[in-house]
Amino acid sequence: MGLSDRLKAIMAENGLKQKELADIAGVTQGYISGLVNDRNTVISQSVGNLIEEKLGYYAEWVINGTGPKVKHLSKNLKLSTDYQKAISLMEQMNEAQVRCVLAFIDYLDEVGKELKQDSEKPQE
Repeated sequence: MGLSDRLKAIMAENGLKQKELADIAGVTQGYISGLVNDRNTVISQSVGNLIEEKLGYYAEWVINGTGPKVKHLSKNLKLSTDYQKAISLMEQMNEAQVRCVLAFIDYLDEVGKELKQDSEKPQE
């Protein structure tokens, strides 16, 4: 995945237009357009750092495509890291995968209810 593809993914995942990403990164829309359309193939460390700070994508991943992709896994900072990771992973799944995860969660809920009922029964 090249720089252009990474920037397109960031925009798609966050519902951003080039102008909005440019505003976040502190650059012009033309600069972002050049990157997205492969006219420019290098992004500065400072732009990568701003994207990391404001959108949660690791600067190293934005710039070089290496390392983990996301830092802030959810915009809801009150959630634990595990919850944030689960949400981030689900956001990347297709509809069928999400349905499978939801079915598994429903199953866990049912098992939990059964265990609770069993523990509340009087011992003989």
